Amino acid sequence: MKNKEKVWKGVEEMSLAKTERRRQLARLPFEEKITILLQLQRIARGISLASGRKCHQVWK
Repeated sequence: MKNKEKVWKGVEEMSLAKTERRRQLARLPFEEKITILLQLQRIARGISLASGRKCHQVWK
């Protein structure tokens, strides 16, 4: 029973941390959000190339 309680406590903590991170990201200026988007596009392109899938272009 205590293991389940520990698991649920861990899930709760993780959920709260994710919520806080989303709030932090929402507060960022638009320019920083675009910079993050470009980084994610580069990462996705690299993964697509490595796996042999169709690659999308990264915005300029």
